[in-house]
Amino acid sequence: MISKMAGGIGLNVHRIRATGSYIAGTNGTSNGITPMLRVFNNTARYVDQGGNKRPGAFAIYLEPWHADVFEFLDLRKNHGKEEVRARDLFLALWIPDLFMKRVEKNGDWTLMCPNECPGLADCYGDEFEALYEKYEKAGKGRKTIKAQKLWYAVLEAQTETGNPFMLYKDHCNRKSNQKNLGTIRSSNLCTEIVEYSAPDEVAVCNLASLALPAY
Repeated sequence: MISKMAGGIGLNVHRIRATGSYIAGTNGTSNGITPMLRVFNNTARYVDQGGNKRPGAFAIYLEPWHADVFEFLDLRKNHGKEEVRARDLFLALWIPDLFMKRVEKNGDWTLMCPNECPGLADCYGDEFEALYEKYEKAGKGRKTIKAQKLWYAVLEAQTETGNPFMLYKDHCNRKSNQKNLGTIRSSNLCTEIVEYSAPDEVAVCNLASLALPAY
């Protein structure tokens, strides 16, 4: 309904299981975020805005510790297999300060699955750093890379596709006047507002235009 009425949608996938994660209910493994995002992509194309005037607009946010982050950065690229692309989505990174500290020092960065390392999307600042480093020390990460390797992959994706957008998780939460409600996990499509949302609390941004000479 939002897309049908020309609304943009922002959502996060930080807590979606990474590729290869065990699924107890089926005794199988997860296909990661890409197949799900392709469904969103096709939904945006199907539920267009204003009677085929333009496709629906979805912005998808992901934190850079997620084990599928490299596949995420490739989603809009013009080359590669079509079944791992979602070119109609807008991509965004929700970046903790710790990642930028590691980039600055060319330190290590550990990629994790939210199912195996829970809680990272639900905290920020010192609490996030303590939890992330606890998982690192416990060896619960999927893969360790140089932070600058991921940073250069981000720059390459931006050069080629104009995405991902960049928002800074810790700063957004520290400055928010809604911090008493909980951790904010993403922005909206246009990245100009930051509001708290939850399963029972949907954040909404309304846009309006005024023709001042009419007054």
